[in-house]
Amino acid sequence: MRSLAVCCLGAVLLVFGVGVGAATAQTSNHSHIGIGVKGSTLGVGVDVAAKIAEKANVRVGFNTFTLNHDFDSDGITIAAQLKLQSVDAHFDWFPSGGGFHTCPCVTLHNGSEVTGTATVPGNKKFTLGNEDLISNPANPVGGNAQVSFEKVAPSVLLGWGNLIPRGDRRWSIEFELGVIYSRQPTASLTLTGSACSSNGTNCRSIASDAGLQNDVKTQVDKINRDLSPLKAYPVMSLGFGFKF
Repeated sequence: MRSLAVCCLGAVLLVFGVGVGAATAQTSNHSHIGIGVKGSTLGVGVDVAAKIAEKANVRVGFNTFTLNHDFDSDGITIAAQLKLQSVDAHFDWFPSGGGFHTCPCVTLHNGSEVTGTATVPGNKKFTLGNEDLISNPANPVGGNAQVSFEKVAPSVLLGWGNLIPRGDRRWSIEFELGVIYSRQPTASLTLTGSACSSNGTNCRSIASDAGLQNDVKTQVDKINRDLSPLKAYPVMSLGFGFKF
């Protein structure tokens, strides 16, 4: 959390510093700072932008969102929490001088993750890897699951709107589409307790049985294959801004 706070503060200071420098160098328009709020596939966010040229801004943004949801994976109940949290740096280029812009961007800090608590009540059937099992009522199956993302990633956006409208307008609406290019998210799964064969015999500790540990690995590999499309994460946002 400290590193995230330092990253956010440094990025905001950078934008304000650039904006102050641009304001000193330019006299035709005294509005060089804009701030906006938005909703996107990255969460709810705040952007701060600085005008550095007639057709260019620099911008930093912070996004956050949390969602709790329970789901079932092959008979294993997972109480999951999705946490989206990121800090982004943008270079907005307006080729025609209007609202349309292109943006080579970078996620400076991606703190997004999924964490969950796994449970299988006693006597409930579940599948681990390719093996059908029953949770031992004397020592039910439990554990933890996590999906983590790369901390830094490049992105490309196309958008309409400008947080610092050229001219007398102060309010703006901004819409953007694009993609963040990151390596595949990585899943982990740790299970405890005891599992039995589908007929209720041959109960074994998951933590110490080599066969069950191999089943856990197979299950994690399956989850990672399902996550592979997220190496290119789609971005869509709609926001409102005001320039100072």
